[in-house]
Amino acid sequence: MENTNTTDSTTPQRPVFLTILCILTFISAGMGGLSALTTPLFADVMVDLVKASPLFDETLKPQIIQMLRAGWGYYISTFILAACSFTGAVFMWNLRKIGFHFYTIANLGLLFVPTLFLGVTVGIENVFSSLLFIGMYAIYLKIMK
Repeated sequence: MENTNTTDSTTPQRPVFLTILCILTFISAGMGGLSALTTPLFADVMVDLVKASPLFDETLKPQIIQMLRAGWGYYISTFILAACSFTGAVFMWNLRKIGFHFYTIANLGLLFVPTLFLGVTVGIENVFSSLLFIGMYAIYLKIMK
């Protein structure tokens, strides 16, 4: 029988954990990009829901409403950075090192967009999760070309 394995022995295989990281990024960046495009369209309705809902903490309602009313500049910036994050994950899926740089710049940028547009302080949990994912991706830089 003929060998039907099409992978070259010199081409590194994508590790399973890198695959999982990329899939998580595809989901996260995809949802973030979609949210950035749709939220401004429904912001008024969402603000009314937040105001009327007893489920939201009263101390958080003003911040949520401020973010919902941030405007197209905020959401377009968020969309562009989410698209760059997604693009970076696609490159890393294909074991291309440039993807790490796309991803890192986009995710660090996403940390500062709320501060620049809304004057909101970046939460430590956001910083931690961004740095954690960047660090996990960095582990695989040595196998990327």
